[in-house]
Amino acid sequence: MARAWLCTVCAAAIAVTSAQTAVEPSPAPIELGAASNFSQGWSLKTAQAALNLPVPRLRDSIRWADVERTAGRYSFDKPTTTWPDRFADSKVKITLTLNWGNPLYDGGKTPYSAEALAAFGRFAAAVVRRFPRIDALEIGNEVNGGNFVSGPVKDAGLAERGRYHLAMVRAAAQAVRKVRPDVKVLGGSTHSLPGGFLWPLLDLPGANAIEGLAVHPYTTPIDQLPAQIGLLRGYGPAAHLPLHVTEFGSADPQYAADDLVRGYATFVVLGVAEMDWYPLNERGDGLVPLVRRNGTLTGAGEAFRFVQTRLAGLRASDASPDRFTIVHKFGRKIAVLWGAPRAVSIDLGTVAAFDATGTRLDPHSLTLRDDRVLVLIGKTPLTAASLRLGCNPLVADSFYQFGYPASGQLRAPGDGFQRFVEIAGRIIPLEVMSGQQRTGVPWTPYLGRADMRDLRLAADTVLPAVKGPDSAVVLRHIAARDSRLRVLAEFSVSPRSADGIVATLSRNGHTLLSRAGTAPGNIDLKLNLRKGQTVSLSISPRTSPQGDTTRYRLRIFDESRCSQGKPSGV
Repeated sequence: MARAWLCTVCAAAIAVTSAQTAVEPSPAPIELGAASNFSQGWSLKTAQAALNLPVPRLRDSIRWADVERTAGRYSFDKPTTTWPDRFADSKVKITLTLNWGNPLYDGGKTPYSAEALAAFGRFAAAVVRRFPRIDALEIGNEVNGGNFVSGPVKDAGLAERGRYHLAMVRAAAQAVRKVRPDVKVLGGSTHSLPGGFLWPLLDLPGANAIEGLAVHPYTTPIDQLPAQIGLLRGYGPAAHLPLHVTEFGSADPQYAADDLVRGYATFVVLGVAEMDWYPLNERGDGLVPLVRRNGTLTGAGEAFRFVQTRLAGLRASDASPDRFTIVHKFGRKIAVLWGAPRAVSIDLGTVAAFDATGTRLDPHSLTLRDDRVLVLIGKTPLTAASLRLGCNPLVADSFYQFGYPASGQLRAPGDGFQRFVEIAGRIIPLEVMSGQQRTGVPWTPYLGRADMRDLRLAADTVLPAVKGPDSAVVLRHIAARDSRLRVLAEFSVSPRSADGIVATLSRNGHTLLSRAGTAPGNIDLKLNLRKGQTVSLSISPRTSPQGDTTRYRLRIFDESRCSQGKPSGV
């Protein structure tokens, strides 16, 4: 992939990200579903649990080799190939993933020859003809990774894989449209949100066969989804394709319910077409299911049911008052909130508060948190008097305000920090990297430099791979007024680091304190700044940058902002 092409695409895409916090109301209600594994093991109890929740859409698969065991003959004759019949008389819709090869063609590897591709298309047509509940096909599964492709398609390398993937999409689309033109054919089918893989794919001849992009954004923190999806959609061919999140989940049982509701609320506001929670049932891979083996619901399952009962089908809009406070309104009577800590008060006579599972909360002790949701439901339409937010002293946050600056700029719109590389006193702007633009880099967009191959800065991690004396990745805040600030910096170095990093806090270029090594570190300092003065955090390697990936967060508080203690309405 040509580097010049990549930079041009990034520049074009960045233009849309400045509006990432002012998204228009969603054009249509999102389709909520779950990813099951009926093709890998049948369970009547799980199927009944899906119907009881209910799960309006299932995302699953049928293996080609299980159906076409003799060339040209299709036998749907066992539970792993007839499971859609279980939902024939229901309202359940099915997104079917078709990925694996067949030993009858190309040695069972991912199809690549003209003969195998034609056979794959005929199989896809046979499946949708047999099962009317299937209304979408996802061709491939995380094709940008190494786990679900094989043979020449895998060996050809990442730069060529998009061509092979598109050939499968086109083969399926051409055959399916002859028998079921109503079936939508999805492509992309990527783990994460890799513009560096998807944009070249969409530029290929015949890419109009892709009617929607399927993505699995596991590696993107929920609060970074607007910026990353905004960047992905900023490139022309991706701008109008429906986005289908066919896998989304959480590995933390304590927060999975909140992650489900926060993810759903975010995707609805972004206009995503489909969100399928992974998994429906226990898979043994550490991700929290909706349903336990005994058929009972987990906390995530209860949250799924709460969303279905209260939020599903409602138009949503972003009513967030600032970058630190997320408020998504559903219809006129419901709001979903989370964000930086602050008090929340509601009109006790007209508004009730619930957690992610639908459990009613004590209205007298409501507090906003960044990892928990509040769902407020009014008897009447919510107004500024229905909901009041306490004062928030936060003025800059490296996580919430992270974005993608225009070429040559030191900060993105709305960012409380300038972010750049400094070498021997020279300030060098960072560049937007689209994600998976080559091997060995993150599969999501990040900031870096084309001439500094391993340098990476994301919302929550940094790899300060800068060389030479007095070199560092820098986050710099400029005081908007005379104030006394509290500066809180947190960083944790990867255990793979040989000798750690150096983190230095400076005011107007003069060092206040420094931390070095591999141990997790915090800097908590109060200082006075006059309007226009700066406070900076510099992160640099010691002897070697190898393994120095560091989780970080820098927050700046102005306590005087809350001296009056006046709440604000939403």
